[in-house]
Parts: sequence; C-alpha cells; structure tokens
Amino acid sequence: MGNRTAVAACLWVLSAGCSSGPDYSAAFSDPDVARIYTRMMSEMAPDNGWEEARYLEFDWAIGQTVRHHRWDRWEGQVRYEVQTQGQNLVALFNSNDVAAGRVWLDGVEQTGQEAQDRLTSAYRAHINDSYWLIMPYKWADPGVQIRYMGEQSDEAGRNWEVVELAFDDGTGLTPQNRYLAFVNPETGLMERWHHFPNAEADPAPSDWTDWTQYGPIRLAVNRRVDGVPRIHFPHLRVETSVPEGAFDPPPG
Repeated sequence: MGNRTAVAACLWVLSAGCSSGPDYSAAFSDPDVARIYTRMMSEMAPDNGWEEARYLEFDWAIGQTVRHHRWDRWEGQVRYEVQTQGQNLVALFNSNDVAAGRVWLDGVEQTGQEAQDRLTSAYRAHINDSYWLIMPYKWADPGVQIRYMGEQSDEAGRNWEVVELAFDDGTGLTPQNRYLAFVNPETGLMERWHHFPNAEADPAPSDWTDWTQYGPIRLAVNRRVDGVPRIHFPHLRVETSVPEGAFDPPPG
C-alpha cells in the first residue's frame, strides 16, 4: 500500500494513448488472468481511473464498529479514526514509515510505547480495511501469485470465472492468506470472493455487491454473507487530488 508500485507505473506508460485503459497482458504470465483483469479494470476504472484516484476516504463498518480512513494513495499518508473503549482515537501516519506517526486519544497526544502500539494497531486496521475495499484493483501488486482456475457454476446456476490469489512469503501482513476471486463474465466485475486465512481453513465467502461510481472509479459498497450485509462502507469518497485539511490532527 502507499506509493504507486513500479508495476502500476509501467502500466501507466503502456496505456498512453489508450482511451479505455491499459492492456495488462505484460503484468501476468497467464493470458486468461490478463484477459479477465483487463476487462475488470475497464469496467471499474476506465480511462486510467485507478491511476487518477489519488485520495480515498472511506468508513469500514461491521456491527457497531466503524473505522474512518483518509488515504493519499500516491504519498502513503493516512488518517485513521475510531472509537475504542469509549475514547476517540486518531492516528496520522505514513504507510512507508508508520513508527514516525502520531496518535491521540480524546485529543491528548500519546507518546512512547503506548503511541507505537496504537500506531501499529491503526496501520494493521488500515491495511485490512483497505483490502476489503479495493482488492480487485490489486491483482498486479508485487508478491501476488495468481492463476486462472477455470469456469465454475454455483448452487444457483450462476456462471463464474475463478482466479486464485496467493502471496509470496513476506508479502504484506498476512502472506498465509489465500483468495478465490469470482468474476461475473456478464458484468466483468468481481462479485464474490472466498477467503482462506491459512492453508487448512475452509472458505469464508462474501458477495461484493452494489457496485457504485465514486469519482473516476467504481467500488462495491457491501460485503454480503448469505444475502445479509456483514461488512459495508457507509461513506465513500474518491478524488483526484487531496482535499485541504484531510490530514489535520484532531482539534485541541
């Protein structure tokens, strides 16, 4: 997360002069994955929308827990806010140097080990929550092992093209995770995933629903399990520039 990857920068160059977006055939050795991802990106972010989407603001919600994120993708700057044990926590950090960040509880800046522990927790939450939001955009990231699993039909008779994502050791915070991405061949969008926390785990399915346009890109608002929203994003905002004051510390 954070600064744009070298892969993304290369794809930006490849896309020059292409109105519908880049061709991802150079990013994947599997031509079926390249085909599916190129179509998916053209549906989610035409005209290089993902490259243009610099600033993301989102609330990640499950039950009564709501975590607020502001994120400058290009520079890696993050503002994270959450209610924790009756206190309002605000953390400001750069994902490239989390330890240099700052954190406040009810407007009082924390120091020492308390600050470092809170920053580590905030960073982990940001990585988790942003992946729940933008995973379909991240197939071409460094360290991702990806392969086409073929066509499958589900219990309702719907047809899918299925792609597996795993990770090199040391990639991200949870390299033991694995995912199956289910892409609807009619819409070109990833509309379901199966998450495997480790090699022995059973799949945890979520449907990615309510794809909606925000600025230059589309995002899925709800993650449904058996038709019921489990994780959702009640607030979403995407901009091509960083709004003034987005990363201000809390008042006080």
